[in-house]
Amino acid sequence: MIGLYLDEFAAGQRIELGQHVFAAEAIKRFARQFTPVGFHMDADEAAQGLFAKPSAAGWHICCGWMVCFVESNSKERARHAASGKVLPEIGPSPGLSALRWPNPVYPDDAISYGLTVTAKRDLKSRPNWGLVTFLADGFHAARGQVLSFEGKVLVARR
Repeated sequence: MIGLYLDEFAAGQRIELGQHVFAAEAIKRFARQFTPVGFHMDADEAAQGLFAKPSAAGWHICCGWMVCFVESNSKERARHAASGKVLPEIGPSPGLSALRWPNPVYPDDAISYGLTVTAKRDLKSRPNWGLVTFLADGFHAARGQVLSFEGKVLVARR
């Protein structure tokens, strides 16, 4: 993850992943394909609903986080490789939990994404690997947090 080995992570470490802007047409396109619910696609239907205007699907908000994570991960790995560092193998994620979308995301909203490492531990079953636990988030400048989840990823030991 981010071109770092397990021993290079510490609880409290913050990694900023970047920003994603949710264009109105992208919200509609995502909704048509994956979450065909009226308040994601239709302004008139949304006006009658809880958010009063079209809003991004929760899974679209998660995809925004993943886009920023992949871009940041690729950029950091390239930076480390350019400096001559031997990069760790990329490990899989055993999943996430506690997924929340506490505030809506509207067309043209810019969401800033990041993660904070909360723990790391060795894996007895896989001695060359460890597990990093992190709290992922997304924030809108005016409405505050729009995404949070706890994630885990296997990270190679040095």
